Amino acid sequence: MKLISTNPSTGEEIGAAESTTSAEIDKIVAKAKQAQKTWAKMPLQKRIAAVESFVKAAENRRDEIAELIARETGRTIESSYGNVDGGFKYFRAYCSQAEKHLLPEIFNETTEIRHEPHGVVAAICPWNYPFMNVAWQCGQALIAGNAIVYKNSELNLMFAKFLAELVAQSDLPEGVFNVIFGDGKIGEYLARSDVDMISFTGSSATGRKLAAIAGEKLIPIAAELGGSAPLIVFEDFEIDDKLIEFIWNMRFVMNGQACDAVKRLIVHKSKFDEVVTRLAKLIAKKKIGDAMDEKSDMGPLISLKQLEKLEAQVADAVKKGAKVTCGGARPAHLANGGGAIL
Repeated sequence: MKLISTNPSTGEEIGAAESTTSAEIDKIVAKAKQAQKTWAKMPLQKRIAAVESFVKAAENRRDEIAELIARETGRTIESSYGNVDGGFKYFRAYCSQAEKHLLPEIFNETTEIRHEPHGVVAAICPWNYPFMNVAWQCGQALIAGNAIVYKNSELNLMFAKFLAELVAQSDLPEGVFNVIFGDGKIGEYLARSDVDMISFTGSSATGRKLAAIAGEKLIPIAAELGGSAPLIVFEDFEIDDKLIEFIWNMRFVMNGQACDAVKRLIVHKSKFDEVVTRLAKLIAKKKIGDAMDEKSDMGPLISLKQLEKLEAQVADAVKKGAKVTCGGARPAHLANGGGAIL
């Protein structure tokens, strides 16, 4: 099946890739199994050096990575650079702390603790924090001696292709870091394949399915799922510009498409009108535009499907008594209307 990547800011096609078949996944996992055995036996310092070579390859192409993220996901170019640089920081931190936490611990003449890798990790990642998720879900696992089979969201598959290119340019041994392409069905097949651990970031519904698969196979799973984070403004808190800007940042980070973005703003009735008025005034000044435009405060939503889902939620809220104070409709100047500020 052919997968197509589209720029949500313009509607233009960025690139395409064929979905990885089940037979190909079986071969890739088997290859990773063999590579992992040698990788795990490699001295820790050499594994660290190999991971650092990947980071170096990525640093040399920092601009390309950030621009691809902005074009493919709608994350503003400034925020995309932040995502890339943040990934570098995490990788460096993991490399610098590895010896402290992974080298054998000797207690006495008869007692020693060794830290053993799990084997092959299925890393199933979302689209919204591309490079940071590579660091979070793959960085520590690689350094610890695991091999990776990485499946990114089909919504930013060109990032995954670029990642495979960076891996090939690094000193990571062949088969240690593998990239596959596909939708949720491919992710499920990967989870059910001969992997030894599942690492997943995404929705709670998918997390439950993957946890059930891990339970059936008796393998570990590390899952970071969607949240419903509240931000509460109490009666005794002084409302100032700093608070309003903070609410904006926490709600609209990554165009509101972040697991830890504020989902519910709970304000004491004595402060309600002031917060709504000041927040609406601030939002009205923000620019929704092409993610590559440095003047854009927010880019579009990742897809038309997400936009239509949001529109349905707004319509439902209005039907139940909500009042639209600012925005509430598609910006006409963006592809498919882009993302709506509400």
